[in-house]
Amino acid sequence: MKDNPEKPGGSPSADSGGLTLVFALSYLSTGIAAQFGLVSQPLQYFMLKELNLTAAQISSYLAIMMLPWVLKPFYGLVCDFVPFLGYRRKSYLALANLTAGVAFVVMACAETLPIILGALLLSAAAVAASTAITVGLAVEDGKHERRARDHFSLQTACYYGALIVASLGGGWLCQVLTPYAALHTAALVAALPVLLVSVLVLVLVREEKSQLNAEGFLKSLSALKQAGRSRALWLVALFIWCWDFSPSFGVPLYVYESKTLGFSQAFIGQLAAWNALGMLIGSFAYRWLLKDRSMKVQLSLAVAMGVVSTFAYLLLSTPASAVVLEIGRGTANIIAILTMYSLAADVCPARAEVSVMAALIAVRNLATEAATFAGGLLFTHVFDNQLAPLIVVAGTTSALCAVLIPYLGDPEGGKRGAVE
Repeated sequence: MKDNPEKPGGSPSADSGGLTLVFALSYLSTGIAAQFGLVSQPLQYFMLKELNLTAAQISSYLAIMMLPWVLKPFYGLVCDFVPFLGYRRKSYLALANLTAGVAFVVMACAETLPIILGALLLSAAAVAASTAITVGLAVEDGKHERRARDHFSLQTACYYGALIVASLGGGWLCQVLTPYAALHTAALVAALPVLLVSVLVLVLVREEKSQLNAEGFLKSLSALKQAGRSRALWLVALFIWCWDFSPSFGVPLYVYESKTLGFSQAFIGQLAAWNALGMLIGSFAYRWLLKDRSMKVQLSLAVAMGVVSTFAYLLLSTPASAVVLEIGRGTANIIAILTMYSLAADVCPARAEVSVMAALIAVRNLATEAATFAGGLLFTHVFDNQLAPLIVVAGTTSALCAVLIPYLGDPEGGKRGAVE
């Protein structure tokens, strides 16, 4: 990346092909290496079968694993304000992927749950930092040329394309290996792509040297203050929180499908792949059909699809119905995510892109963490392991987000309304 003096604040830029390749490789890697990727089902399988934990206990552990993702604003602040080895982006991105790879190698050798969770926590922090930097780069490079939406669509396509493979692989590992062996194998495989990305970042990413100085610090601080005073960003953060703080039935659904419906581990892995396929379909649908629509239209469609896809799980009964439901839920989820990210990118100030986008993603992750914890507790202790009441609560909570849409305005065409 080379500084472009025509861009506000001298924000980094790169030749289109090089940066696009970095985005693609980084998110392909994330789809495999994030705790939602290849290790996700083997970890739940290990805790369910080997340790005999309940849905509430598994949800609690997984909620803890989301903590590093909540700390994304910290990674963004460090990246925006403090150059490391002379760079604001390149060195941090390489270090994050290297750390994730080492953590997965440790997990592949671990035998006890505390060490496994500790290694997963470290890998989650590293992958979260990597994604924070990459999303910030997408906003930096794309917002002034209106390419941010294209970058987000590319990232999600790569991520969920890789997640399809990771989900199928995780289910297959659980089907043919013991819980310990499945988890260890998944961790070892997950280490490979992040280590590769660490090397490729050093080779492909070009960035002018940066130094910690008063002028650069004050410019970044001014941008951060501007973000803090932006009503737009506060409204976006509120919508993101309300959308994602819907009691999650992810872990309860896994337990319900395993114990009540009797789905095999391989088929549950396939369902995760079908969900990722829905995400992939949704990312292309957004890029080619929705990204130029008004923001109110995008938000309204996202909420409607989310509510319908959630309540549809009341019809879950057979493998065929599960496949259809997962595709629908994946499509609805990614359209909502891309809409929220695009709205945030439109109002994100220059020189604080990583910090601001990381903060908004942290809001989403914190809401998701709380939703995961709440969903497990409700399923186990309130609804007596019945999935239907939890689905009703989740769908109703999502529907309430519609009341915020009129206040978000429409950033397109200079019509920002409440987003000013």
